[in-house]
Amino acid sequence: MYLLHVFGMDVIHGAWEVLFNLYLLQLGFGIEFIGIRIAVMGAVGAISSIPVGKFSDKIDRKWGFIIGDGGGAITSLILITSTSGNMILAFSAIGAIFGTLHHVTEIPFMAENSAKEERVHLFSVGSGFRTLAAMMGAIVAGYLPAYLSTLYDNITLVEAYRLAVEFSIAWWFLSLIPAFLLQRYESEEDAKARSEVVVKKGLFGGIQNPIVIRRFIIISSLLSFGAGFVLRLANVFFHEHGGIHADEHQIGIIFAVGSLFLSIGAFIVPLIVDRIGDVTTIVITRASAIPFILIIGFAPSLASPESVVSLAGLAWVLRSSLFNMSSPVMEAYSMGMLHPNERATFVGLSRFFGASLAAIAGYGGAYLMAMDDFGTPFIIMSVFYAISTLLFYQWFVKRPISDPEKPTKFNLEDPRQSR
Repeated sequence: MYLLHVFGMDVIHGAWEVLFNLYLLQLGFGIEFIGIRIAVMGAVGAISSIPVGKFSDKIDRKWGFIIGDGGGAITSLILITSTSGNMILAFSAIGAIFGTLHHVTEIPFMAENSAKEERVHLFSVGSGFRTLAAMMGAIVAGYLPAYLSTLYDNITLVEAYRLAVEFSIAWWFLSLIPAFLLQRYESEEDAKARSEVVVKKGLFGGIQNPIVIRRFIIISSLLSFGAGFVLRLANVFFHEHGGIHADEHQIGIIFAVGSLFLSIGAFIVPLIVDRIGDVTTIVITRASAIPFILIIGFAPSLASPESVVSLAGLAWVLRSSLFNMSSPVMEAYSMGMLHPNERATFVGLSRFFGASLAAIAGYGGAYLMAMDDFGTPFIIMSVFYAISTLLFYQWFVKRPISDPEKPTKFNLEDPRQSR
């Protein structure tokens, strides 16, 4: 039921990544406005992350992501029918709150409904289904506007964009059906862990491993800052760069192929983890993605006008596949390193710092691209990805911290060892 929910929900994400910024440009808004919208979403997501995380602790995790997804679908429907700048900014902020609720709820939900030995497999399969759904959405976004334009002579490009996104939003609403049918399960391991630990009062009273959490937050925040310069502006880069100037059809194909390869990687990554381990998998996949970030940004200088879209698109596919293969492994690894009582708090804190830095970076990336500087955002992204990967290697490979779920650190059979 959960995987069916994930598949239906993420169709919209593939379509949204391809079309919404193009929709704004078609309405007459500039790249600077897109940057302001990204900054508003990041700021609101950051401010709301910790209280939303605490709220998710008080309600059932299942209802947390149902509320987050349902609210997100409604706000997305409003956004794609809006033409007012103030309305778009206001509902982007509201959508960021719903998105934060989904994010801080879903990862702990997956961890609590899986045993340690199957966690990587669940996170990987979930990621694979998400990216397959995103691929479907990207294909819809790439083909449907052009098809509608040929089918109806009087339809505008804005209307075609709108209908393509609305088709994907319908899938988002349908995905709530299996979510409602979910039966929440708490493993005996988690139940016993919760009962043996006295949670202190206060906003951060559930934290049991502050050093581990601090390190995870630094690593993820550096990634968020670097990615913020590019990821939410990728369609703007492909469409507006004078040396590329891809249309929505080409952008949709690039994003769809990226999702396809990412889904393949997500399904095979548990096999890689079984052979070389989780932390080694994270380091290798993240480090391997960095050169392709630079190739994307400087593709117009490296290829002829006839092949530049192919080179930039191929580099995008390889970057997305390699780096994002590490995401489910990292999520499973971090959840395994943390006590059940602190998982949602950690996700909220991580979201707070990551969203804050991504908001700043998103505005910075939009400003640079508006100034016709499309290469610098990719340089910044690659530098921060490299720093984050090196820190992860230093803290978790070179000087690894013991797993709190292992008996040496956290023995559920011996209450005297509980924190």
